[in-house]
Amino acid sequence: MPAAALAGLVAAGHMQTAAQPLSPSGPAQATQAQVQALNSGTLLAGTMVLAQASGTTSANVRGVSSATCMNCHGSTPKYPVLGAKLTYEHSAHKLNGNATYANGGGCQQCHTNEGFIEWTQKGKIDPATFVANPSQPGCMTCHAPHETGTMALRTTKAVTLVNKEEFDGGKGNLCASCHQSRSDAKAAVKDLPAKDVTARLGAHHGPQADMMVGTNAYQFPGKTYGSSDHYSSVDNTCVSCHMNLPKGRYGLSPEIGGHSMNLAGEVHEVETLNTSACVSCHKDMKQAPGTANWSKFSDAGVQWVGPTAVFAVTASEDYDRDGKKEYVQDEVQGLMDLLVNPQGTGAMQTKLAMYDAKGTYIGAKAAAPYTAAQVGALFNYRYVLEDRSRGIHNLTYTVQLLTDSIAALDPAFDTSARPK
Repeated sequence: MPAAALAGLVAAGHMQTAAQPLSPSGPAQATQAQVQALNSGTLLAGTMVLAQASGTTSANVRGVSSATCMNCHGSTPKYPVLGAKLTYEHSAHKLNGNATYANGGGCQQCHTNEGFIEWTQKGKIDPATFVANPSQPGCMTCHAPHETGTMALRTTKAVTLVNKEEFDGGKGNLCASCHQSRSDAKAAVKDLPAKDVTARLGAHHGPQADMMVGTNAYQFPGKTYGSSDHYSSVDNTCVSCHMNLPKGRYGLSPEIGGHSMNLAGEVHEVETLNTSACVSCHKDMKQAPGTANWSKFSDAGVQWVGPTAVFAVTASEDYDRDGKKEYVQDEVQGLMDLLVNPQGTGAMQTKLAMYDAKGTYIGAKAAAPYTAAQVGALFNYRYVLEDRSRGIHNLTYTVQLLTDSIAALDPAFDTSARPK
């Protein structure tokens, strides 16, 4: 493109930042405007194009192609940006599409790249504002290389959960910034008219941090509840398991590990679990075929998928009281099925009609009010449902919550296998 044409673009405002080259000392000493331009991608491309058009070889322009930039963008980068992007393409961060509608009302803090960056910078989000052009969480959501010159995480500070308990799990703190309950169970669970027990009552889509600590579900009076070794003993918590490199390689498949964050994916048309983080503690960890359909949250209620592969860890007790000790995740699914199942015989379908036989939530249409124990059972069921690990994050707490919730609706249920 001729230099005169480029100058016209700059004058028209299309490439204003391109006329502001970085200082030779690199991004760490750039102005805020330059940093913002780098994050949008306009400064780097624009400056280099202008330099080519004008024949400029000044130190300022050479600074754009400094060693710091080459850490990511060089032929032999220090940080595997392209490899990370390959696995990111298979992540829910990339694929779930929530940024397009969850870009205001405070939801943008976790559902958009722009909102999360604002939260890390200001410590809060204004729920009255919205992100005009939201984008999915991506590289620059968790990392700030153009500000820091490294791929350090934006934040690893301990996270205060909504019930004021603390999650402090190393690098996993960044994950916990979003993967936590939006409701304080102590405030949400009480005697309520049915119309207030809506499909949105509960943890809201991601109580993994709460689950690992063992907090913020409805804890029935007089009962004791336990925390998880995965929280207390695994360095960097979420990151160590969900991003671990299978068999010491970057990945068995781009669907598993790395920046996909997935523990399961397809390898040569076979469902495969990433057990590479597990074996550091569980030496013989393998995967096995699951025996039960897996309950999955849906906006209308519950749907079922599977059976899926499970981690081959046999439960110490027959938690669901079906006469056999199964793999942990199948035992937890058995407990969940005692509340809501595809046959329509769960306690929340018969003892208390909160779901119909198809798993659609109908509880808000009931005539009678609900007691705190009944609301608490619903809260706990959704809490476990939306944790999605079926006991892996915190088996003790999961089984305690489900056992107590079933017993609250069906006092005849045998609770003798409940962990103490």
